[in-house]
Amino acid sequence: MIALLLCALLQAGEAEAAKVAERLNVHRKAAGLEPVAIDPVLAKGCAAHAEYLVKNAEHPSTQGLGLHAEDPKLPGYTKEGERAGKAAVIFLGLGGADAVEGWMGSLLHRIPLLQSRLRKIGYGSAAGGPAKVTVVLDATNGMGPGKDAPVVLYPADGQKDVPTAFSPEIPDPIPESTDKKAGYPVTAIFSEGALVKDVKASLKDAAGNEVPVWLSTPEKPAAADYQRNTVGLIPKEPLRPMTTYTVSIAARVTGKAWVRTWSFTSGEK
Repeated sequence: MIALLLCALLQAGEAEAAKVAERLNVHRKAAGLEPVAIDPVLAKGCAAHAEYLVKNAEHPSTQGLGLHAEDPKLPGYTKEGERAGKAAVIFLGLGGADAVEGWMGSLLHRIPLLQSRLRKIGYGSAAGGPAKVTVVLDATNGMGPGKDAPVVLYPADGQKDVPTAFSPEIPDPIPESTDKKAGYPVTAIFSEGALVKDVKASLKDAAGNEVPVWLSTPEKPAAADYQRNTVGLIPKEPLRPMTTYTVSIAARVTGKAWVRTWSFTSGEK
């Protein structure tokens, strides 16, 4: 009976992980990136870290950015979990594909998921604690060989059914906002070695009206340790449904002029 239960739990976890990879690959395909696959070794570490966080959910060391660390003195500590925590994006309260949508609706947590060289991910979840469910996705230790794409734009040119709202995150890229009711972020993720300077960017609606945004750049980052080489625009209000928006970004990239203009259309909500 115990063996059958463990087998069922394992199969359920594998099915959830497969749905996570499938949903993430929808976003990666839209951005012109290769798909990722679940790596069992990385998944084991993610599951271990999720269990650790549930066991120690109310300990001071697991609050805020402490979610990414493990203390060898606390119950549930493992080296695999510690490695996963340092490399992962984490979500409390939502699992599976819903967590993917939450990460993609943020500025900082989206960035590792849209790395062009990412080939394998780990995913694990654990039930219990105040959050009810804790999920961990390793988006760092599964990089493949080759060079980064010069730039990854998201939402991509011509993309439709783009969500309208920003997903609050830690670190907070918009501390000026009191209610966090902002719009879906727009990002341009440049390769690691590119020197991105003198950024000017705008977001306009279908009538050509400029949309107020919080602008974050490599020179003036919202969170320097997490933003990598990314230009991000977060609209100061949620996007209007079923509306086409146009993005324009100009910068000097490694000493050369770089300009892109593209459009996307929001969904129903």
